[in-house]
Amino acid sequence: MMGINGQGSSGWKAVQKGIREHLFCESCEQHFNEYFEKPFRAQWVVAAPLPNPWNVDDIFWVTVDYSSFKLFHLSVLFRASVSSLPTYAEVSLGPHQEWLRKLLLNRYPGVPSQYPIFGYAVVHHKTNRLIPMVSQAQRSNFGGQPCYGIIYGGVQWWVCVSSHRNREFESISLQADGRMPFHAVPWNEVSVIQAASKALRSAHP
Repeated sequence: MMGINGQGSSGWKAVQKGIREHLFCESCEQHFNEYFEKPFRAQWVVAAPLPNPWNVDDIFWVTVDYSSFKLFHLSVLFRASVSSLPTYAEVSLGPHQEWLRKLLLNRYPGVPSQYPIFGYAVVHHKTNRLIPMVSQAQRSNFGGQPCYGIIYGGVQWWVCVSSHRNREFESISLQADGRMPFHAVPWNEVSVIQAASKALRSAHP
């Protein structure tokens, strides 16, 4: 697996064993594992619902369990917000951190308009196959509202974090019935990967 993590002399360093940091007590880790990580693994990693390779002109719809799937991605964002690793330095949730904590504790995903989740597949620019990569967190804006993106599971996942509705973002995000549309983007067109590539070239001319 390739990791883009904001570490190393150039700001980027390959990760062999994943990005690790002890964050929670054993009980909380079990809570996250049982209710968020295991369902995501079953629905996404094992089931592998995305086409691979991918026709980049296609839109592909996936159907998942809305509650557990959304909670997994919110749990990733919450972990990023409390992490001290440079990989997640751009994540600053303010009062939303506590709101997310309560949602995760109560296993309540909220309605689709609350913290909507959107994703696009990241594929190789020649083979169109999914890229097994983990990236550092990115902050951007959709419709003038802050969103955070992280690549994992072959997808760059974005979560809109705002107290106001973002209808433009919602229209392409995870729906209440568990349906979610995906398109594919070549990895050499993804900004966080472009930045990593530029940094690596500068470090090793």
